[in-house]
Formats: sequence, C-alpha cells, structure tokens
Amino acid sequence: MPQVAVLLESSHGVSRAMLQGIFRYVRLYGPWSLNVIEGGASEQRLPDTRLWKGDGIIARVPNDRAAKSIIGSRLPAVLFNPTDKYLTPTHPLSRYSRIQFDSQSIGSLAAEFFLGRTPRQIAYVGHPADPNWARWRRESFIQRLAQSDTVCTIYPLPPPPKREWPAERPLLCRWLKRLTLPAAVFAANDNRARQVLDACLVADLAVPYEITVLGVNNDPLICETCLPPLSSIAVDDEQAGYDAARLLDRLMQKKEKPGMIIRHAPQGIVERASTIDLYYSDKLVIRAMEYIRINSGLNIRVSDVAEHLGVTPRWAEGRFKKVTGQSLHQEIHVARMATVLKMVTDSDQTFNEIAAVCGFSGTNHLCKLFKNTFGRTMSEMRCQP
Repeated sequence: MPQVAVLLESSHGVSRAMLQGIFRYVRLYGPWSLNVIEGGASEQRLPDTRLWKGDGIIARVPNDRAAKSIIGSRLPAVLFNPTDKYLTPTHPLSRYSRIQFDSQSIGSLAAEFFLGRTPRQIAYVGHPADPNWARWRRESFIQRLAQSDTVCTIYPLPPPPKREWPAERPLLCRWLKRLTLPAAVFAANDNRARQVLDACLVADLAVPYEITVLGVNNDPLICETCLPPLSSIAVDDEQAGYDAARLLDRLMQKKEKPGMIIRHAPQGIVERASTIDLYYSDKLVIRAMEYIRINSGLNIRVSDVAEHLGVTPRWAEGRFKKVTGQSLHQEIHVARMATVLKMVTDSDQTFNEIAAVCGFSGTNHLCKLFKNTFGRTMSEMRCQP
C-alpha cells in the first residue's frame, strides 16, 4: 500500500476541495495510506522519515523547511502552485511535477466579464504578499483591458507593517473612495474580495449599486456569507486534487517522468449579488434597494420601505419610480419571487410552507404567480435536473 504524505492546509477552502479530489482518486484506485495534518500552512510538514517510509508526496509548499524536507526525501512529488522562489530554474523544486491554476486565463476572463457590462472605472486589488498567481492575474487582466483601450486602476499594496487587515483597512477605504463611480473591482481571490466588500461597507460605498466586486475560487463558505453574496470565478479545485493524485500514482509506478505541468483553466463565473449590473447615485434609492434585497423573503410592503427611509409611501414611490423607471411595488414583487424560486429549487420546504413564509394568502395564489413569472410550475422547477 503506497504511503503518501499530503501537505495541504485543511483550514483553507481551496485546499479542502483539493483534498476531496485526492480522496476521490484514492477511493477509486487505492488504497493508499495518507498522512494528512489538519490545520494551517504553519502546521504542514513531512512525517519523521525515521518512522515513516514514504512512497510519494502531494504538497502546497508552505515554507523553506517543507521544501528542504521534500527535496531531502528523494520521493516522487506533485506540487500545487509553487511560489517564484521554487520555480527559479536553479532551485531543485523547479524540476518537480506540478498542478498550476491558469491565472492568466483567470485574469483575462475577469476582464471580459467587466468589459461586457455597463462602463465603469475598472480596478484591481491584489494579495498583500503579491504571490506569483496574483501577479499573473493582474498582468493578464490589465493586458486584456488594454486591448479594448480600457485603463485599469491598481490598488497599491501596503508595506509589511500595514499588511494585517485591521491596519490595512483604512488604506483600502481611502483608495476605494477615490475611485470614479460607478466602479468595478476585481480581487485576487475570494478572501481579498471579502475584504473589499468590508471596506466598501465602512466607506459607505454601496455594492453593487456604486461598486461591483468579483473574486476568484468560488468558495461557498466565503461567497454565500458575504454581504452582499460574492460573485466569483470558479476553478475546479477538486479536479486539481484528483489530477495531482493520478499524476503522483504514475510517478510512483515510474510510468511518468518528473517535470509534467498540468494547468487548470477557470470553469466560468458564478454570478451573485455583488456584480448585479445596476448603477444608482441616489442614496435613498440605494437604501430602498438594499432593504428590499435583505427582506425579500418576508411579506414587506411599500409602507415598510417608506418607514425604513423615514418618508411617506407616496414620496418613496415617486422618488423610486423617477430614478429606476419602475415602482417600488414592482421591485418588491421581483425580489419576492426570486426568493420563492430559490426556495423551490434549493430547499425541501413544502409549497405550503414557502407560501406561508413569504406571506402569500394561499398556495394556489402563489402557484399561479409563479407560473406567470417563470413560465413553469413550481413542481416542474423543483423536479428539473
């Protein structure tokens, strides 16, 4: 049974998906004895080779100590996205097989996405440490924008003393406030995009009505819990883990020579609320839109929105219609039906329960509205593959 050490931090969403891919390969073509250490990058290390007689290694190389251990083991290894230091031709790890996410394609895809929407000032926020993958994303993003005569504004990365988020946040807030609205921000990854959303909130910049934000990795734990939910470029982390295990298997069986590079292109963009293509400069209308979005699963009325704004329903309705071109009542209905659709497709609640939660007078009434809105019945939509 092959003895394989896996150096992937389980505290990281991308690495957890890679682990799932490795486990899937092992279930199909194993068994392997896997040595996996839970925790972050600082906890990752090879087992004591005096006790562990290994056959192979899969690793995101966290530090020089781990790099020396991998080299010293003389075992077949597959690396994930090694840093510049380990890609230098004179470094022994540069000759190892590796899985590389195609950051150039990711940056280009992000640029295409923004270019196909309402014109905005486009900006990029990189990773504080500026690793190679973040740099490659920035360079290809800028290059693709330049092909369409579009300039990209780059956030100046903070010096080391300011890289901790509490110290950096005021810097990012000030930079965001200097952007010309409407603006669109591409962040190096989902963690960085979440920080951009946090800074927008502090700086009183409404997302997506004034600034839209796009991340990378499509980590549900991050994207679905952001306010608003974060749009993100999806990469197939699990398949990357599967491919790493398959490549290592071939290396251990001497069916493959070291040095193969497998590049993973992005899967596409998963759109959520952070990139809705709307621009409003009217803060009152923005507050109304946000109130409707946050409370879309409740039976709210125009009077509730007006009370939230501190104005009369008639005044709120007139102001909203003038700015957006549709009534508050219509906006509430659209948001409410979008919530119903999500509950039909993503939950196992009965239709009676959905009608009650969303404040409809009866299930039959909701079923008719649903069919009129989406062209299919609730049962058909729930049963679709």
